[in-house]
Amino acid sequence: MGSEYYVTYTSSEDLSAEVAELLSSIEESFSTKVESSVVSRINAAGVGSISLTEEESAVLERCFALAEASEGAFDPAILPLVKVWGFDPPYLMNGEVPPTQEAINAAKAISSYTLFTYSRQNATITKSLAGAELDLGAAIKGYAAERVRDLVKDKASEALVYVGGTIAAVGKNYEIGVTPPRDSEESFAFRFTLKTGEICATSGDYERFYTYEGVRYHHILDGKTGYPATAGVISATVVGEDGLLCDALATAVVVLGAEKGAALLEKCGAKGAIVTSDKKIVDCGLSVIVKDKSYEIA
Repeated sequence: MGSEYYVTYTSSEDLSAEVAELLSSIEESFSTKVESSVVSRINAAGVGSISLTEEESAVLERCFALAEASEGAFDPAILPLVKVWGFDPPYLMNGEVPPTQEAINAAKAISSYTLFTYSRQNATITKSLAGAELDLGAAIKGYAAERVRDLVKDKASEALVYVGGTIAAVGKNYEIGVTPPRDSEESFAFRFTLKTGEICATSGDYERFYTYEGVRYHHILDGKTGYPATAGVISATVVGEDGLLCDALATAVVVLGAEKGAALLEKCGAKGAIVTSDKKIVDCGLSVIVKDKSYEIA
């Protein structure tokens, strides 16, 4: 999925081949860059239905349920907008010049999960408008970390799983430091304890961005406006046992803002820490310890 991964573990078995095979299978199933993946097949198709395997159905069901719960703040069908902004691989970002309003409007018209209908009963997904495209990148790395955690938990006494920024703990608790979303002399803004079995995911406006005429344009897009999110959240860390959910929620919180984002975390039974543009940390049940003193608990 264009990301690095590593797994450290204590076990009498060598699990590296199993982990690599599992992650490869997930990429083969869900990457936009693999022509045979379900996502690519859906994107290449015109109006109509695509049949899903059991795993494809389960993943898409979870993604579309969260799209509904977040009212589109997490949108698995935002790829046309991502492309027009140049935030898809190889991340050319249009030469660090924003797209025209005309181009944004055209992409926004075909960037919505409401243009797809998922059917659990029929194990299908139906596209209602040609040109609409899926991209599960904001959730699938969390799903991958979740699957690796489940693979190693019965074979390793302890393990730490990292997939594209999503982290899972197995067999022991780990202290996790979160990168400062703005320039800092500290290696992390705050830390917290990730308990065994839990997964954490962080999204922010500092991961992929450029500045044009004094305005920061980052890769987390708001499908309602067609522009990068401007709700005042610069970083969101989400913790729970559902990796796909945590990954997707981290994106949704950046789009929603601190107040609505905190309410969504509570609704979904997740913990988290939300960093606002004025460097306040909204602790949503995570018990964070601040390291970078330019940040403070709200």
